[in-house]
Amino acid sequence: MPPPAPPTVLVPSERAVVLLSCVLSALGSGLLVATHALWPDLRSRARRLLLFLSLADLLSAASYFYGVLQDFSGPSWDCVLQGALSTFANTSSFFWTVAIALYLYLSIVRTTRGPRAGRLLLAFHVVSWGVPLAITVAAVTLKKIGYDASDVSVGWCWIDLEAKDRVLWMLLTGKLWELLAYVMLPVLYLLIRKHINRARLTLVLALATLISAFGSSFQYGYNVAAINSPSQLMKEFYNETYYDRTSNYLSDFSLTLLWSLSVSMFPFGGLVGSLMVGFLVNKFGRKGTLLLNNFFSIVPAVLMGSSEAAHSFEIIIFSRLLVGICAGLSSNVVPMYLGELAPKNLRGALGVVPQLFITVGILVAQILGLRSVLANQKGWPILLGVTGIPAALQLLLLPFFPESPRYLLVQKKNHEAARKALRRVRGWDDVEDEMEEIRLEDEAEKAAGFISVVKLFRIRSLRWQLISIIVLMGGQQLSGVNAIYYYADEIYKNAGVAEDNVQYVTAGTGAVNVVITILAVFVVELLGRRILLLLGFSICFTACCVLTAALVLQTTISWMPYLSIVCVLSYVIGHALGPSPIPALIITEIFLQSSRSSAFMVGGSVHWLCNFSVGLLFPFIQEGLGPYSFIIFAGVCFLTATFIFLVIPETKSKTFMEINQTFAKMNNVSEVYPENEELREIPEERKKLPEEIELPEEAELPGEPKVAEEQKELPDKLKSVSEELKAVSEGLKELPEKLKSVSEELKAVSEALKAVSEGLPEEPKQLPPSTVKL
Repeated sequence: MPPPAPPTVLVPSERAVVLLSCVLSALGSGLLVATHALWPDLRSRARRLLLFLSLADLLSAASYFYGVLQDFSGPSWDCVLQGALSTFANTSSFFWTVAIALYLYLSIVRTTRGPRAGRLLLAFHVVSWGVPLAITVAAVTLKKIGYDASDVSVGWCWIDLEAKDRVLWMLLTGKLWELLAYVMLPVLYLLIRKHINRARLTLVLALATLISAFGSSFQYGYNVAAINSPSQLMKEFYNETYYDRTSNYLSDFSLTLLWSLSVSMFPFGGLVGSLMVGFLVNKFGRKGTLLLNNFFSIVPAVLMGSSEAAHSFEIIIFSRLLVGICAGLSSNVVPMYLGELAPKNLRGALGVVPQLFITVGILVAQILGLRSVLANQKGWPILLGVTGIPAALQLLLLPFFPESPRYLLVQKKNHEAARKALRRVRGWDDVEDEMEEIRLEDEAEKAAGFISVVKLFRIRSLRWQLISIIVLMGGQQLSGVNAIYYYADEIYKNAGVAEDNVQYVTAGTGAVNVVITILAVFVVELLGRRILLLLGFSICFTACCVLTAALVLQTTISWMPYLSIVCVLSYVIGHALGPSPIPALIITEIFLQSSRSSAFMVGGSVHWLCNFSVGLLFPFIQEGLGPYSFIIFAGVCFLTATFIFLVIPETKSKTFMEINQTFAKMNNVSEVYPENEELREIPEERKKLPEEIELPEEAELPGEPKVAEEQKELPDKLKSVSEELKAVSEGLKELPEKLKSVSEELKAVSEALKAVSEGLPEEPKQLPPSTVKL
């Protein structure tokens, strides 16, 4: 049995600080109670809840006040009483804090008049008073409360440190509810804030996000990592298959070449998929392309799953190409689809979800790739074939969700379908403001039309947008994220991790990646894209620099390998916070509808080319530079962060038109697409010319460089016009004689008519009306 805890020595300064805190807490709570008692007009439902919170805080302050003044030295009756009172008051305070936040959420989000008081207020009383009271009574009855002689509780009477299950009771008597309050309050705040911004995460939008990201982005991450764990088993399969065919084993060079093809076909397929994005999304739409993309996942999943039974490693290499095409399409189309579905205040959070599912895919592949799960002789074909399951689910469920409203309105010109899709994803009928925003975007782009990749490089008004995505996508891959994962196993082994346990540490690194990406989903709309990019690349830069020093000194200083592990984890955290999820989101935001698909083709091509280059060149860089190879990645991180600081603007909570107007100023143009800006300078008289009048081919509009030549030809033209006017005047002089001749001819006609009339009867019959012609 452990010896009794020694008496706690109270430092006078500490006693003074605690007493002052108790006095201030009691003063604040007392003022709120007095306000409620003196002014009946202020007794609203929310203030009544605040009153109960104040009573709990007042009781807590009183118990701490007594506990600090009394020098406890053991579990006396007043120590137990003080501990029980502070436990009840603190726990109740946490519950009432959450109750107030929940009431505000229900008042603001769920109904305009606020929730009905009756049963809700009764439920708050039962939970906020009853649960703490039951826990406190149980703790006192079971003799869990006593003298703890620690700095954990202010009054030094809380949970008896001699109790074997003291950790459980510490959680039940306060810490668990405190953590619950810390989690609930930010969540409720974010929900209220989103509702105040009007647009909210509807069920349709949430499910469309999850299905599209799980069915596509998940496969990208899964196929990146699924081939790593069973690599040795797959090489043995390649060798045995070749032996069955030829009775000879593969040479080391041939085996390495085949394995390199198996690995490199994935990024090569990603490049091919990126080049297909523009045609497919404009032909079949965003949702249609995602549905078509499932072909590039289900077919290779079946092929890879049956490769061992078919005794063919060629099937695996071909299938890796197909899943690479799937990854190339999904990495571009999913952010585009979600960015066009999401309202502007949720665009950042939903834009990070694809990267979240990429990290989840990597983690799932690492878990299923454990040797005790599927990375064994019988399980590795199943491990490769699992990628078809998310695709099959997406193929079944995604057709029930709407197409991108922007695609329907801008490119398909189907206003009613776009309005219907907006109503489904927004959850309300009044979507005319957003329809008008899309129409304005459409009007701004009509002059430019569809912008191909070639035209994208020529348009001045998109110059800095294009440079930005090339730098961001290149910096994302050239910053060394794949090299870090490649080198991580060796770092873990040097730190003393057993070879059999490295796989578990690697899975733990993947779990850290997932957690930080989840954090990015919640903070991207609070901090903004620019801050996360700068913070992420700065962390990666620091981690690469320190990692270089740690690798150089790991043989001379014993604790350097552990510092290397810290650097790896820091790099993973930094990259997951900004460089991994944000660049694809930025592409969606800084390009308008007519250029967005081509921009994703460029960004995706840069992404996969850099990915392929790092995977191909890093082993040679590592062999040549050794631990100093990470200095190159540090330089890339520094240059990318500098570019972001100088060029990339913040796009949080801005419409696509507002973002492009910002870039228009950077590009020194007055509009988003100013190519036809000179048409505005045509005079109004010129605009009013009849359509049948055509300008000669050699005619040029005002403002062209041939104005000076036309001015030189002006005197000759004026001379020609003068001669034509003179000829007209000569013709006018001959007009009287011509009129006289006409008059004589009319007189002769008149006499002839008279002679004819004398030969007719005196009273001629009237002609029938039907023969009269006007």
